[in-house]
Amino acid sequence: MNPRFREIAGALSAPGWQLYFDVSPLFEEHWTGIPVVAAGLARALLDTLPAHVHFFYEHHLVARAAIEDALARRSGLYLLRDFFDGPAQAGKLPALAARTRAIGLYPSVKRVSQIFPIECSIYHDLSTLITPRFHLLENIRHHQKGLVDDLRTNDLTFGVSQATVDDLKAYLGAPEDRVFVAHNGVSWPWWYPIEAYNAPTPGREDPYFLVLGTREPRKNLARVFELLALFPELLATSRFVIAGRIGWLGEQERMPQVLEQAMAAGRLMLPGYVSDFEKYVLLQDATATIYPSFFEGFGLPVLESLSLATPVIASFSSALPEIGGDACFYFDPFSVESLYRALRRVLDEAPKQNPAYRARCHEICARFTWENMLLAILDPLIARLAESGAPARARLRAVR
Repeated sequence: MNPRFREIAGALSAPGWQLYFDVSPLFEEHWTGIPVVAAGLARALLDTLPAHVHFFYEHHLVARAAIEDALARRSGLYLLRDFFDGPAQAGKLPALAARTRAIGLYPSVKRVSQIFPIECSIYHDLSTLITPRFHLLENIRHHQKGLVDDLRTNDLTFGVSQATVDDLKAYLGAPEDRVFVAHNGVSWPWWYPIEAYNAPTPGREDPYFLVLGTREPRKNLARVFELLALFPELLATSRFVIAGRIGWLGEQERMPQVLEQAMAAGRLMLPGYVSDFEKYVLLQDATATIYPSFFEGFGLPVLESLSLATPVIASFSSALPEIGGDACFYFDPFSVESLYRALRRVLDEAPKQNPAYRARCHEICARFTWENMLLAILDPLIARLAESGAPARARLRAVR
């Protein structure tokens, strides 16, 4: 463990500060995106500051054992059940009565705000504001209200990339001295490599490209379908696996009829949602991952792929170059020809077989840990506490 955490524990202990972590993203049954980030931070808090962290949902504490169980399962299915049935509830939030020496840390949108003396939240992207054409109107209205309200009520605000922080400043006027970068991390359970090695996987030796992400317009799956329709010879030598749950505006991502034969022959596969372990195996065995998204606040699948030394063919857009660095093969997300050239480079260069490339992937990913993300949040937070003491909150806000 980084010795800095002992210093932070001391800085919290002397005046009696306690951290309250919002676990609402963990109530999802299937963890992708934001729930993965929330889980990574929850695990890091338990490992580094166990005496100072508590978990809450709206106005109620959540039992630590219930969080530990959800983290072990990598799913919030039983956490959701046990909270609303009662066993996972651990009483009302003391901060609502005391309102002193309590820090609220929200890994995403605040369901309830202005209940802690100090509040911080994490922004993952501003896509509903910057690229509204990729979202449903009701989602835009819901998220844009949160974008402004959360920033207004935060003492400190964090973005998961420099690109997101720059957007917060440019579009929402976030104050320079109150907004910071806290990059996401990446980690896998220790037993995944063992299980993956022993698991029988039919067709594992057949090379394939993996496209990972929710099927919604921002992810730009239409460009991959266009690629396969224009260059069908790619399907003769490699399979293409498009994994991810169905999102919204699916009619914009509909597969062209010309590819139905490839589907029937098993050259193009759409398995839908895959479990965390299945995702690990798919990433590990893929020739490369294709990530064609138009806009990302971070791009967690890029980091997950590189952590297994699997090359990424990524769009040169938003935060993706910041995360993937020089380990990705970039293309213009509006150009199928650009995507084809990037894919051909991967086929010709075979970077996954290159020890230097694999080492570079591991070097990049070593910076992205959940403990590093937590430190990026706690360091400015401790500085804020030292300079300001404990500001009081005047009133309780309604649940969204």
